[in-house]
Amino acid sequence: MGKRLPTNMTSKKREAAMSAVTIGDVALAAGVHPASVSRALRGVTTKVSTSTRERIERIAREMGYRPNAIAASLRTRQTNLVAVVVPDLGNPLFAPIVQGVEEALRKQGMLCLIVQPPHGADDRRDLVTALANRLVSGLLILSAERHDPMLIEAKRLMLSTVLVNRGLGEQRFPSVVNDDRESVRLVLDHLTRLGHRAIAHVAGPRSSSTGSARREGFEELCGQFGVIGTVVEAKAFTREAGREATEELLDGGAVSAIFAGNDMIALGSLDALKARGLAVPRDVSLVGHNDMPLVDLIAPPLTTVRVAVDEMARQAAQLLLDHMKMPTQTVSMRVLLPTLIVRESTGKPREAVASQSPACVSVRAAGRPTKNRTRAV
Repeated sequence: MGKRLPTNMTSKKREAAMSAVTIGDVALAAGVHPASVSRALRGVTTKVSTSTRERIERIAREMGYRPNAIAASLRTRQTNLVAVVVPDLGNPLFAPIVQGVEEALRKQGMLCLIVQPPHGADDRRDLVTALANRLVSGLLILSAERHDPMLIEAKRLMLSTVLVNRGLGEQRFPSVVNDDRESVRLVLDHLTRLGHRAIAHVAGPRSSSTGSARREGFEELCGQFGVIGTVVEAKAFTREAGREATEELLDGGAVSAIFAGNDMIALGSLDALKARGLAVPRDVSLVGHNDMPLVDLIAPPLTTVRVAVDEMARQAAQLLLDHMKMPTQTVSMRVLLPTLIVRESTGKPREAVASQSPACVSVRAAGRPTKNRTRAV
C-alpha cells in the first residue's frame, strides 16, 4: 500500500521520503478523491462518512503522511504561530508565564515563538513588521512600554495582540495585569502593622506601566497609612539598577523599610544594604514584588508580593484566541489580585528610625541631579 521504501535507506532518507507523501498518494491508496482526504484530515464532518474518515486517517498514518503547514499557511494566511515577546529572558518571573501560555495555546493547536525585543525604537517596530511578514497569527507581549513602537506597528498592521503583566491605561489592546494598587496596599498594611513609618519605594522606570502604577499607588496610599514615603526611581527592573537606586536612597537619609518595584530590584537593594553594613531586617526591612523563583532561598528569604502568573498565562492565552476569532470585539482588561508572601526579610523597626510625623512623599529619580520635591499626600 502506498509508497514502498527500500529497506537499506538511512533514517534521515526514510524520514524525508515519508514526508514527501502527498494527499494524492493517500487518496489513491484509499480509493477516494483528494478532496475527501483533505476534508477527513482537517476534521470536516460533512461530505465524508465516519467509516471513510477513519479509513483515510488510518491509511495516512501508515503511509507517514504529514500536512504541509507552509503550504496551508500560504492558502489561509494563518500559521497558527504566536509570537511571545519577553523583555528579559534572564528574569525568572517570565518563565512560568511563558510556560503557561505555551501549554494553553498548544492545546488549541498553536505553536509559540519566543522573542526578546531589541531596545531601539526602529528595531522594535521592525520586529513586529518581520513577525507579521512571517504570518504569525498573533502577539503576546510581556514587555510593552508606554508609546512603544511595537504596539503602534501592531495596531497599524491590525495584528491580534494581547498585553501580559503590563497594560496601557488607554486600553488600546486586550490585557491581563496584576492589581498593582492592591499590591502596594498589602505591602503598606504589612509594614505599618509592624510599626514602620519611614518607608521608601525603589520604583521601576516610569516608562513601564507596572513601574508607574506601583509608584502612583505608593504615593497615593502613604497618607492613608500615615507613612513618611520616599520614592527613588531605578533605571530598569534589574539588580544593578536596584543597587544604584538604593545607594542614592541611603545617601539621602534613614528609612526603616524598603518596598522594591520587583524582586530583581530588591536583590540590588539587598546588595546596597549589605555594602553599608546594614542587616535585613534588623536595620531595614525589605519587600519585593512578583515572588519570582528562588527568592525564598536568599538570605534572608524575601517577603514579596506574589503575582497570579498561572492564571495570568491562562487568561492571556484565552484572550488572544478570542480576539483572533473576533478581532472587532470590545477591548478588555482583566485585573488579577495579588497575594503578600511574608518571609524573613521584614520585621519590627528600630525605635530610632520609626516616626509618627505627618505623611509626605519625597520623589527622586536615581542617576539624576537630586532635586527633591515634597508634597503632602
